[in-house]
Amino acid sequence: MKKKKWIIAGIAAAALIAAGGFWISRNSGGSGGDAVYVVPVSSMNQQITADRFAGVVESQQTVDFKQAPGRTIEEILVSTGDTVLQGTPLFRYSTTDAENKIASANLEIENYSNQISILSASGNSTDIQLQIRQLQYQIQVQQQAIAGSQQEIDNAEVKSTIDGIVKSVNETGTSDNGMEAPIVTVAETGDFRVKGKISEQSVGMMQAGMQVFVRSRVNENQLWYGEITSVETEPEQNNEGMYYGGGESASKYPFYVSLEKTDGLMLGQHVYIEPNWGQGEAKEGLWLDMGYIGYSEDGTPYVWVGTSGRLKKVNITTGATDEQTLQVEILDGLSEDDLIAWPDESLQEGQKAVSASEGA
Repeated sequence: MKKKKWIIAGIAAAALIAAGGFWISRNSGGSGGDAVYVVPVSSMNQQITADRFAGVVESQQTVDFKQAPGRTIEEILVSTGDTVLQGTPLFRYSTTDAENKIASANLEIENYSNQISILSASGNSTDIQLQIRQLQYQIQVQQQAIAGSQQEIDNAEVKSTIDGIVKSVNETGTSDNGMEAPIVTVAETGDFRVKGKISEQSVGMMQAGMQVFVRSRVNENQLWYGEITSVETEPEQNNEGMYYGGGESASKYPFYVSLEKTDGLMLGQHVYIEPNWGQGEAKEGLWLDMGYIGYSEDGTPYVWVGTSGRLKKVNITTGATDEQTLQVEILDGLSEDDLIAWPDESLQEGQKAVSASEGA
């Protein structure tokens, strides 16, 4: 699956800008004048957390099988929960009316044929020929009626068009409010998708193409990675409070997640959905937001470290870059115990460095 990181990059960039804004505001108004505030590397190397949204595993599609107008159902052949294959009969229409219509039409055809025989034996006048043609037309009408009734008999069984599981059976074909409802609904088996719901206040943070992962409610470390395929523009009204820790009766907007793999998931399973900001995988080693790293004219990376109350420019060795979290692996020159400042052209070695936790 193609990775789309523009949303994640925007979030991470906003975090870096916020960090820079913190440095500027604290240094422009502090009593130390030219004091620079530094923060511990360990505080920035913690696992990212994200909002969680409740979701449920469902099939990629469901197919409704409704009662045809004017037809009577003789028998429903499946029950809720049954596994069906493409071509499995779901319910059967009564063929009694169709059989009676065919019998009646055959009698009419026999009668018209007898009349034609009598007219043919009585002469060959223009009037007689006109009557014969009218009777032949009536025979054609009855033959067409027979073909239609025979088609009803041949299609008396309504069959599933997909492999799946019978999701619901409604013998009356009407809902509780009297509206038309499907007789049988079949949910497709195979690949799953996950349906989530998000509040009106938060709907803007979910967009098609955004990378997410699905987390098991039972095992926090069991994850399935995927991508948001669509976000509905019309809300659903409910009182379930789908947003984790959210309100009880706000409008909810459904959104859908397509997964890279579905191994271990079950139809109807309840899960959590989280935007993938890199929190799904714990990285080994020391990682630093790239905004804290400066580069000398020769391209050597460095950071500003607060040592014994003073700033020091320290060259570092970098490794891999995580494009999702905008973090760079630090191989040498820095530890989690170090205090570092947001880089700025005005910083100088020996400048006073004060821990942000100590205040100005």
